[in-house]
Amino acid sequence: MIQGEVKRGGADLLQSLIYDNFLNINYDGKPTPSRLVRSWEQSNDGLTYTFYLNRGVTFHDGTEWNAKTAEWFLKWCSQGPRKNTVAYSKISEVKTVDDYTVKVTLKEPFGAFIKALTVEFNSHVVSPTSVDPAWSTDGKIISFIGTGAFKVESYVKAQRAELVRNDPATGGGTLIDRISYRIIPDSHAGVSALRAGTVDIIGVSDNHASVPYELIPVMERDPNIIVETISYGRYQVVELNCREGPFSDIRVREAVNLALDREKMVKELLAGAATPANTVVSPRYPFASSLAGTEYAYNPARARELLDNAGWKVTGADGIRQKEGKKLEVTYIVPIGEANSESIAVYIQSEMKKIGIDVKILVLESGAAGAERNKGNYDMFLHHSYGIPGLPDGPLTGKYHSSAGSWPASYHDAQLDQLIEKAMATDADEDYSAAYLYSQEKHACMPLYDIERIAAYKKSVKGFIFSTSVYGLDLSTVRIEE
Repeated sequence: MIQGEVKRGGADLLQSLIYDNFLNINYDGKPTPSRLVRSWEQSNDGLTYTFYLNRGVTFHDGTEWNAKTAEWFLKWCSQGPRKNTVAYSKISEVKTVDDYTVKVTLKEPFGAFIKALTVEFNSHVVSPTSVDPAWSTDGKIISFIGTGAFKVESYVKAQRAELVRNDPATGGGTLIDRISYRIIPDSHAGVSALRAGTVDIIGVSDNHASVPYELIPVMERDPNIIVETISYGRYQVVELNCREGPFSDIRVREAVNLALDREKMVKELLAGAATPANTVVSPRYPFASSLAGTEYAYNPARARELLDNAGWKVTGADGIRQKEGKKLEVTYIVPIGEANSESIAVYIQSEMKKIGIDVKILVLESGAAGAERNKGNYDMFLHHSYGIPGLPDGPLTGKYHSSAGSWPASYHDAQLDQLIEKAMATDADEDYSAAYLYSQEKHACMPLYDIERIAAYKKSVKGFIFSTSVYGLDLSTVRIEE
């Protein structure tokens, strides 16, 4: 048995142990075959996709994975609870070709269709008997039944879960056969539990950074704990209200990006355990390679010059700039639960004051924060740039396209819309890269640092490997050697 802690966001990753994805993804964000689908073909017109399924796979309830269940699943995605997902809304028809081949026809070409089938919360394959009514293409899920390595024994929402291996014989009896999850809401308490030996592993079940960076050196000094990190290109960023207020002026947006000493921030506040982010997404990926060489550099003198040029002048003894009798005061919303957010918020507040901007920090429960974001009631808002598999399309369609309903105050313009729409249609790296370069040049957000995922576990835990996706979790290879 292995015991672990799961925090906010953990429900999605917990499901990765129960369900297989329709398709998988590699570390560079490229779709790959999965346990369920061995290969696929795309027609020249971009309208038809033929999927060739693997044999010998069954759901936890004994239902066979074949063309019949695959056809049902894809119809359920396009007609049921996932029908509003952009990719599934494009499906016109699903047909069985033979026992292990299924064909999907789209309403119009959509280059990102295959990529969408790799995203866990959209592509986890559920059993047709797990919805009510069973086999209904618009039925609601009533039980957790998948084809994954583990199945649910018991589950108490927001408290704990017990999973057992679907095939106990796997690995000749050397691999773990049970996983016990429990909620530890406080990040520091999770580290304490690991050091005390009451849990075996922490951090792996959260797509956010649930392990405080400042505690990494503490754990690394413990001879009984191993700490590993991985980057999925998921940057912590501050989204700016580009629709109204001070940040509607690109000069003010550029100023705040130049005024932030990211190297100092990471070194002093995050124990040097994170990497500063100087671009809107990571330029290491092919779909953002155009960002290399465009990194925002620390230059407070230039930041002050830009604010002067924008009409914001220092006139009072407090050093806060004014324009037309109004002080340069901005509201920074920080949702509760973002790891490391409080110290980072105070640091940003301090750095911005040096160039004459008064930042008012407003910490809100995530639901309340989201409601304000949806209405555009903020100047600055702590968020992230998604990560594999949410990249490359996530930030572009979810924030920076003018149709992004949850981010009405993000940077939008007609040219960026065109760049994003072209990238979504072609799914070509160079087209995504062009859209990201444009958003970088417009200072659409203020990137902070790479939210590297952290796994900390007892030395007795062997065989752990990170998923290639920020939303994935695989403990099927883990064993315990006391």
